[in-house]
This record gives sequence, structure tokens and C-alpha cells, in this order.
Amino acid sequence: MKNLLAGNGVTIQFGGTNYLNSSIVNRAIAKIESGKFPAHLYPAECAGILYALQKELGKVIFGEYDTAAATSYIRASLNDFKRRYSGSRVYEVHEIGFEDYFLIFELVHISQGVGNPDRFNNRGVFRRMFLDSVFNDGDIELVYQNFTPQFIDWVKTHDTVFTTNYDSNFETGCGVDVHHLHGCFKTLSESYDPNSFRNQLTDDLLDGEKVDPAYPYLYSNALVSYVGELKEYSMSQSSVANSGMEKFANGYRDDPAIREQIDSWPDDNDLTRRLKEAIRLKAENPDLEHGEQYPHQMLAEISGSLEILGLSPSNDGHLFSQILENDKISHIVFYCFGDQEAEDASSLFRDKSIETVDVRKHWAKLESS
Repeated sequence: MKNLLAGNGVTIQFGGTNYLNSSIVNRAIAKIESGKFPAHLYPAECAGILYALQKELGKVIFGEYDTAAATSYIRASLNDFKRRYSGSRVYEVHEIGFEDYFLIFELVHISQGVGNPDRFNNRGVFRRMFLDSVFNDGDIELVYQNFTPQFIDWVKTHDTVFTTNYDSNFETGCGVDVHHLHGCFKTLSESYDPNSFRNQLTDDLLDGEKVDPAYPYLYSNALVSYVGELKEYSMSQSSVANSGMEKFANGYRDDPAIREQIDSWPDDNDLTRRLKEAIRLKAENPDLEHGEQYPHQMLAEISGSLEILGLSPSNDGHLFSQILENDKISHIVFYCFGDQEAEDASSLFRDKSIETVDVRKHWAKLESS
């Protein structure tokens, strides 16, 4: 079996500099400053937050937010952040990775004692600002128009195609089935899907919020996070929830003692009331499940060769961990930009059969063959 894992480097190759991190950050600011943005979905203050977080970068590097890194995954992300940014220079707002802004965001909110729901809501509108910028008024979905016939033919040689990209260019341009590991602009988040399990409950968990049909991509299941562990958690959340709900429902249906205990849960507590209703609903409708929106286990189950194109060996460690643990992957081809990436990829997959290829030579081959 031949497998392909593709990332944003493909979008940049065929879509140009519009999809570099600097362009995404600058475009987010420019849209707000121009007034041509959906202010009812994220406020203009998001641009101000961006500049405020930029000013905190030096403090993050020099340890002033270390005490706010209360969990192991925040500490690990903070250490990686410090490794990638230098304290000897000042970074312009567009020079900071847009997902790195979410780490600074968390550290600032934690240090200032801002908890949920305020932190959750602030993070949500901040996320929408960046998703709107990545979407680029829909132009990102047209990148496939620049695909070369050679590239399309090469993609089609693979049995399975994975991507971390939110766009659907591979499907549209190459006519292949694609597994979106981090979500897709065209897939509604379960929170907004009217047919989802959570939206069959009596309580309106969205407090009346409706999907604006002009901006469906801002309600999508696209994952944006500063740390792979949080992406991995989101990717596996539905599987864990389905497994737990299945056990609850089976017990409620088959064991009178368990049924009596669940029925006695208080209704004046929102959490227990909703859980009780969900268990009853599942018991009456065994096929009802939380949608598996992310193919989070597939990288751990594939076999044969794997080609990795358009990703950096320094990012998406949660995906690379699955690859490392999968003994059925016989050979890896990692397309690298420069000697440092090749060295990092070789080190990362040192226990695997690994081949590094200069991605510039690969693109030249696909354009001239």
C-alpha cells in the first residue's frame, strides 16, 4: 500500500505566498482594519488582542509566564516555543506563528485569572478570525486550479491520502478520497450540526446561535491549537464519548439497579440532567452516536510506504507519534526543504526506514516530467 500525508506546503506551492503564515496574520489584521469582515462572528477587538499578545512574546521567552504553564502539555509547548523563538530580537506581529498566538493567549489568560466561559468564548472568536483569514474569501478552495497534470497523476498513485489542510483541493483537483486529520472547512462541527447527538437534547447548548449560511466555514470542525496533545484530544473525543455512552446506555437498559441510580440523578444540576437525558436517548436509540469527525486512528493502522509532503518535522508531533508506533509502515519518504529539515526528519524517524528527498527537486520533477 502507498500512503500520502500532505500539509500546507502543498497549498503554498500551488497557491503562492497568500498561504504563508505571515500572509495569514497580516490578512487577518487587514480584514478587520478595512471593515470587510463578519463583525457579528468575531469582533474588531481581535486585532487589538493580536498586537497585545505580540508584546508579551518577550516575557514568554524570558520565563515571566512559566508559572502559568500548569499542565504538562502547556509546559512542553512552552519549552518548544522558547526553542523556536530568540530572545535577542523583536518579532513583528506577522513573524509569530498564528497557532503560537494561542499559547501566548492561554498563558496570559491563566496568569490574569480569566477562566471559562470567558476564556472559551475569547478563544472561539480569536479562532474565527484566523480561520476567516486562512479561508481567504474562498480563494483557498480554488488552489487546485493550479495543480499540474503530473502532480495529479502522482497523487493518484497513492492508495490512501491524508491531509492536515482544511481545504478540499485534493478531492476536487485529484478526484481522490481524502482523510482530513484536522478537520475540513466543508464539515460542520458537531456543535452546529442539527442532526448531531448533542443537538438532540432538550437544552439548546448554543443558546440560540444559528449557523450563518454566508460563513459556514467558520462553524466547521477545523482544529486550531498551539499543541498537538489538544488536537489529539479533540480528534479522539467522539470515540471516547461513544464508548462511555454505550456502556452507560447498556447498563441503563439491562440493569434495573443502574437504571434506578441514573434516574435518581438530580435535575437541578445541568451536567447530571443532560447526561441523564443523553443516556436515556441512547438507550432508546442504540444507533445514535457522536460523529467521528476526525480519522484519528488511521495513521496508526496503515501499512506499506508513507510519503510526507508539505509538513515540517518540527510540527504535528501527535501525528508523527502514531507513525513511529506503527510497525506496519515499512518505509517513509519525507520531502524536506533544506538540510536542517532533512536532518530533523532523519532524527525523528531514526528507528524507521527513512529516506529524505529535497522537496524542490520533487516539485521540479512533477512540473517537467
